[in-house]
Amino acid sequence: MDNSVTEQQSDLEFFRKFTRLVEEHYKSKHTVADYADFLCMAPKTITHKFNRLRLPQPNEVIKNRIVLEAKRLLVHTSLTAKEIAYDLGYNDPAYFSRLFQTKTGESPSGFRASFLGQGIL
Repeated sequence: MDNSVTEQQSDLEFFRKFTRLVEEHYKSKHTVADYADFLCMAPKTITHKFNRLRLPQPNEVIKNRIVLEAKRLLVHTSLTAKEIAYDLGYNDPAYFSRLFQTKTGESPSGFRASFLGQGIL
């Protein structure tokens, strides 16, 4: 088999492993370095593998998973943004709110209000 194909398959397998780890640990592990420890490799190596596969940055994968869960909690629970921040492992709710705002274009409370305002439940 062609070496580049083998390499690509192992990179894809690596990506699946990385996303599985993110799925398991996103509430407590927020950095690429955290996942690099799990995978026994340098954070830079992870980033290079993602670049080779033309995937979003590994940091984006982690943050997107955190924001996805935050959205789910905002829509389906009555938890406050601060409670959600703590639930997702952030000791600084303001930092979490900034992350959410950066990723979605609205604050956690604004997201909840606009979602619930649409009557889509």
